[in-house]
Amino acid sequence: MKIGIDAGGTLIKVVYVDGDHRTFEKWPSIEVDALIEVLDSQYAEDALFLTGGKAEYMAEKLNQHHGVSIEFDATYRGLKTLMREQGIDLERFVYLNVGTGTSFHHASPEGQERVGGSGVGGGTLLGLSKLLVDIDDYNEIIALAESGNRDAIDLKVHHIYAGRPTPIPGDLTASNFGNVLSGDVAVLEPADKVQAVIGLVAETVTAVGISLAEGYDSTDIVFIGSTLLDNKVMQEIINRYAGLKGAKAHMIKNGEYSGALGAIL
Repeated sequence: MKIGIDAGGTLIKVVYVDGDHRTFEKWPSIEVDALIEVLDSQYAEDALFLTGGKAEYMAEKLNQHHGVSIEFDATYRGLKTLMREQGIDLERFVYLNVGTGTSFHHASPEGQERVGGSGVGGGTLLGLSKLLVDIDDYNEIIALAESGNRDAIDLKVHHIYAGRPTPIPGDLTASNFGNVLSGDVAVLEPADKVQAVIGLVAETVTAVGISLAEGYDSTDIVFIGSTLLDNKVMQEIINRYAGLKGAKAHMIKNGEYSGALGAIL
């Protein structure tokens, strides 16, 4: 069996490949030593392939492995494989890896290049949610956000125009969290707050992605990363925001495992 490991800042993504069968698994990065023990004791005869920020640390501790791949190259190899399997055939596109932070890349027939990054990502989502509502469990946050309404927190275009005709859609955000001082903070629900946090992350990274796609003469933006997993609120915001700008957002199933899969490839 071949095992690909993408050791990131928040999560360690693991893919087990046995013939044509793949199994996916995540570990919190703080449990990296426990994962190393499991790999050494239960998978000593299997081939391990590493990438990601903590890959060198794991390489030093593991009894055996088959090398460390450059993270960006591994992610691109895995992403192209997943896109091909999911019937997404794009020649030139921008892709966003929304992990702890967000990495921006341009893909063309010549390969990929990293063109920027942002500190806004899943770490922002978890950190601000902890500060605002004292919740740091990802699944709890995204489930809670589905019942929220960020309209009283974010300053929208329709707030500014106060019922008058707007030159752009009225529900577009003029300022994330910009409407807080106009109302009663005490009446805001936890669901409203976490939905506003997701909106901040989603709109920020999508806005950058749209600008980059325009610069590379493309309308296709591919999204991968654990921050998107089962995150319906974030996916809806991304799709709507991209659509309003004439761009097409592509969400890749199991895209967060691109690096782990690409490490094997």
